[in-house]
Amino acid sequence: MPEGLPHGKCQLNIFNVNVELKLKDEECERLSKVRDQLGQELEELTASLFEEAHKMVREANVKQATAEKQLKEAQGKIDVLQAEVAALKTLVLSSSPTSPTQEPLPGGKTPFKKGHVRNKSTSSAMGSSHQDLSVVQPIVKDCREADLSLYNEFRSWKDEPTMDRTCPFLDKIYQEDVFPCLTFSKSELASAVLEAVENNTLSIEPVGLQPVRFVKASAVECGGPKKCALTGQSKSCKHRIKLGDSSSYYYISPFCRYRIASVCNFFTYIRYIQQGLVKQQDVDQMFWEVMQLRKEMSLAKLGYFKEEL
Repeated sequence: MPEGLPHGKCQLNIFNVNVELKLKDEECERLSKVRDQLGQELEELTASLFEEAHKMVREANVKQATAEKQLKEAQGKIDVLQAEVAALKTLVLSSSPTSPTQEPLPGGKTPFKKGHVRNKSTSSAMGSSHQDLSVVQPIVKDCREADLSLYNEFRSWKDEPTMDRTCPFLDKIYQEDVFPCLTFSKSELASAVLEAVENNTLSIEPVGLQPVRFVKASAVECGGPKKCALTGQSKSCKHRIKLGDSSSYYYISPFCRYRIASVCNFFTYIRYIQQGLVKQQDVDQMFWEVMQLRKEMSLAKLGYFKEEL
């Protein structure tokens, strides 16, 4: 005990020190609890933030996958539409529509055909300028019957459509229709025309009413308004063709133009089938449409054509 301090006073100081120590211990314990509580809250907040971040990442991945899927679908639709627009452009610029099949009139009546003449031998045998109404004139109607080999080849091709010219269906048409239609005196240019038709990169446009002196030199080298570039003959050329991205134009006569257009019509239609764009026709209707297009090519290669006036 320190000297000079009364005994009672010394005990009081020790008691005060103990009280202060106890208060500090309680304060330390309280601060420790606060620290532990803050640490727990911090852990919970960190876990919540991580969970929220993972949730946002998952949602972003889902949205990205959905957007990519929609983009892929949109690109597929765009490709189909671009193919259809290109084919329609070819039809509009380079071809005349296929003549529709003539339908019978109601009641079974035969439609009147302009240019029909009665049998001259019957008229001569009567020896009179007056018609004998009792003479029965023969009734002629258009008939058609599918060639089974052609039909079976078309059905086989329709099951797995391809633009490969070596398949039996296309090979026969190439040999019988396409090659004869696109055979011209200028064989090198004719081969380029066939390649452009196959690639759907050929365009045909009317020749503008421009003076000859304004025609570019490159165009004159490829024929001209009075000379066909495919035959080399002096013909009135009302159309010109362009092959792919080439800057050159080739002037063609109406005869050549119709032969090229008939082939373009055929390729456009089978390309539609190959791309799955022909949905309103069954196999029989498709077959007869192909036969009609082959008929147009046959007439064109024999010299029959329609000239735009």
